[in-house]
Amino acid sequence: MKRLMLALVLLPVALGCSGDSNTITVEPGESIQAAVDAAAPGSRIEVMPGEYVETHGGQAAVLVEKSLQLIGRNEDGEVKILPGPGNTEGIFVRGTADAFIEDILIEGFTIDGFSANGIWTFYVRNFEIRNNNVGNSDHVGIYPQLSAQGLVEDNVAFGGLDSALWVSGSEDVRVIDNELYGAPIGLQVNVSKNVDVENITAYDNVVGVTFTHPLASGLGDDVDLAFGYRNESVTFTNSNVYDNNLPNPVSGGLVGDLPTGTGLLMAGSDHTYVEGNALVDNDYAGLVLVDFCVVTGEVDADCAPDGNTIVGNTITGNGMNPPDSPFADLASDVIVVGAGTGNCMADNTYDTDVGAEGIEAASCPPPPSGS
Repeated sequence: MKRLMLALVLLPVALGCSGDSNTITVEPGESIQAAVDAAAPGSRIEVMPGEYVETHGGQAAVLVEKSLQLIGRNEDGEVKILPGPGNTEGIFVRGTADAFIEDILIEGFTIDGFSANGIWTFYVRNFEIRNNNVGNSDHVGIYPQLSAQGLVEDNVAFGGLDSALWVSGSEDVRVIDNELYGAPIGLQVNVSKNVDVENITAYDNVVGVTFTHPLASGLGDDVDLAFGYRNESVTFTNSNVYDNNLPNPVSGGLVGDLPTGTGLLMAGSDHTYVEGNALVDNDYAGLVLVDFCVVTGEVDADCAPDGNTIVGNTITGNGMNPPDSPFADLASDVIVVGAGTGNCMADNTYDTDVGAEGIEAASCPPPPSGS
């Protein structure tokens, strides 16, 4: 009888622990990749504070090809992933066009010094990238590419030789409360649909924020893989884009040709709604709306920006110290060159401009439904 009573007492305890059976804890000196490989789909992997250098020699320090929660327990110190032998990517979640990886959480990591990307999702659906610190990635810090239904929130991304954060060929992605600095481009978005950018801070970049033409997507001949969207559909609100005056560390190519001192560059982007942002103290321009092919020399059937709405922004203190470039004489708060059709500006505050009168209006259309 005593044994029976003891079994009945312990049974609820045993059942209560069953929820932890899908949690794996990784301690310093252990391999995060080994934990990922061993985990069942849907598992939670918690990584304790320390420095992690993988020795397996793969492309990514941590390659994920299943549903997972990957969490750095950074309450008592950094959970830091550094490049090991052969690692060009930090955390890489890799699906395919025929088999998306579903339900991914990446949270709480410091990722530094990878020669390609810090955090890269490729064909991933239903993802969250939160509270990470990603630095000095030579390509992109945080890179949702060909991904959908995502949240990128409360991250810091900085340094490197391309973009701190880049959303490319993706749909239904929210980019909220991120800090982006010290890169050629703070935030870049292109060939994407229903991307909502809110409350970001971008400073000390060459260009703070860019919304660009498909030719700048990095997808090359595969641009039509981007859910079939060759045009932008972005809402950009309530953000602070200032002092983006970093000397360009890149020479040559589209990135190397970016003019230092630009807050928001809309180069051939379409259907972008820009409201309530501060675009201030950028040496060349606060906001540039321009035909992509005019500034790059590229050729495409549709290079002009169309259907963009710019309302209620503060665009001041820009254009005071333009870099030496063929376009230096255009330096001002607002530059509009080669705009297409359906663009509208209203209720913005700015002091100097080139071409803005061509799209100024008493009022503009409301934001897209659902924003």
